[in-house]
Amino acid sequence: MRAHAGLMLLVAGTGAIASLASVSCVDEVHSEEVAALGPEVSGVSPGPLHRPGQPCLTCHGGSGPAKLQFSVGGTVYLDQGGGNPATGASVQIEDILGNLWTVQANAAGNFFVTPSDFSPHYPTQMQVTSVDGSVIVQMLTHVGRDGSCADCHTPTEGPTSPGPVYVNAATADGG
Repeated sequence: MRAHAGLMLLVAGTGAIASLASVSCVDEVHSEEVAALGPEVSGVSPGPLHRPGQPCLTCHGGSGPAKLQFSVGGTVYLDQGGGNPATGASVQIEDILGNLWTVQANAAGNFFVTPSDFSPHYPTQMQVTSVDGSVIVQMLTHVGRDGSCADCHTPTEGPTSPGPVYVNAATADGG
């Protein structure tokens, strides 16, 4: 009977350790960041056009839940109000080694780069050019460590954010 009780204790202990191990793999901070993004907008399926203005790398940064990983991602708007996407605007990324990558904003104003295409060495410098090439907006600061543009470029301008990225001849100021 003692051997059986010892075996039961060993089995129960092993199950408890396995349960703890699976719980310890959950990144609660990341889970909360993903949850804070809220649900998908009705009528917009997950894909290249979804969640404009949100921090892309929260889901696409390697910790999930998205399967496609990005090294850089963001949204460009036509004007300061942030409502109209800058479809076709060019976003140029230059890393500290002088490597360049250019990507166009899609119909939602979103742009993204996968690590297999370009993995910049930080810090980076960014520039946005309007579709017709008449406006070039150079970012005034360097990107120090994060390819998720909306981590700094939040929906509203304030003490910790220059606000959305926009390119418009009447209002472009590098914000």
